[in-house]
Amino acid sequence: MAKDKNNASYQSGAYTFGAILLAVVVLANMALVAFLSRTNRNISTKTSSTMSAVNRMNTELLIVNGNILRIVSQMSSDTDAIVVDTQLAFTNIYNAMADFEEIDGKSDDVERRYNSAKAFIKLYEDKLNSALQKFKDQEAKAAGTGLEAFGGDYRNLYVQDLYPLQVTASEMLKATIDIANKDAAAQGARIVKVFILVEALMLIFLILGEIAIMFIAKMAKKARIDLEEREKSLREVDAKLKSTRQKASDLALTNILTGMKNRYALDEDISGRLESDRFNIAVFDMDNFRSINDTYGYDFGDEYLIAVADRLKNEFSGSAEIYNITGNEFCFVFNKEISESQAMGIVQNIHAVMCSPYDVLNLTVQLPTSGSVYHYLPGDCLNVNSLLVKLDTALRNAKLNGGNMINTVVDI
Repeated sequence: MAKDKNNASYQSGAYTFGAILLAVVVLANMALVAFLSRTNRNISTKTSSTMSAVNRMNTELLIVNGNILRIVSQMSSDTDAIVVDTQLAFTNIYNAMADFEEIDGKSDDVERRYNSAKAFIKLYEDKLNSALQKFKDQEAKAAGTGLEAFGGDYRNLYVQDLYPLQVTASEMLKATIDIANKDAAAQGARIVKVFILVEALMLIFLILGEIAIMFIAKMAKKARIDLEEREKSLREVDAKLKSTRQKASDLALTNILTGMKNRYALDEDISGRLESDRFNIAVFDMDNFRSINDTYGYDFGDEYLIAVADRLKNEFSGSAEIYNITGNEFCFVFNKEISESQAMGIVQNIHAVMCSPYDVLNLTVQLPTSGSVYHYLPGDCLNVNSLLVKLDTALRNAKLNGGNMINTVVDI
């Protein structure tokens, strides 16, 4: 009887100890869950505020861009209203900036990327205000001639000076969001690691203290299963985020009209090759393409460009990486195995294809094309911009000499 009482007392003490241990574990888990919930809520709130502020900036930039398009496309004659609307958009941008800058705990990478975007927005605003002021001054001198303030070629000013600044600022803002999301994911991962560590310590304590208590063992097993499911959910969320970021990156590097890589993709692809590689590169631009838009309209011009781009991809994508770097300007970076003489032969074929007649919307159109080719040697250029300047200079000289010809870049 005494032995049974001792066993019963021992079992009672063991279950009491187990109950106390379970209570401690439960309370510790509740505290940990509360801490994690509060931390995750703070991270979520900060990330949401960051995305909201940056998205507001981007939205207002798009409004500004739309206003400028209304001027350069002569869709509106109410210039004063457009200027007021543009100023209001920049006011909203700076309000969003103020909200963004009040957010605490941003990483240095987020701050750097945001400051870059802020600088581009300021430069964009200054250039835009200067152009609009000239526009208004010109309008005041002689009604209907305001577009002469853009140098007589307002479309090129927009494409070459204003639009790239707006696009760059938007890309910097998108990069700010990407980095903020990455920081939030990293913080979440650290929290998960802390959670796993604490859970593991408690599990070890339970195993060492209550190895004979099946209930605690079952709870530990359940905790492990829950943890695995949580990790699986986190992996799925991370995979979706990576996929979304990849789609955004692909869109930023693609010409939406032709589906070809754009100027930014070219910079990304060959910047690292300038110091060490030799390669052949060429650019082509249809002579007087503007006449197509002026005669048949921009929709017709777009269809013409799509037809040319599709044929170029079908016939030359095996020999070169093709980029649609601006409107009707195409760049070809030939494969490494293509020699200089082979490249020149392909360049002639490209010229012939682009000069060929095309059936577009039941009309046959044909334009002469000028081009330039560069047999690039390692170290010739400091960056992609200087490389393109050489190519465009040779291309421009070809057009000045009557067009419909190909010039070779000669380094002196």
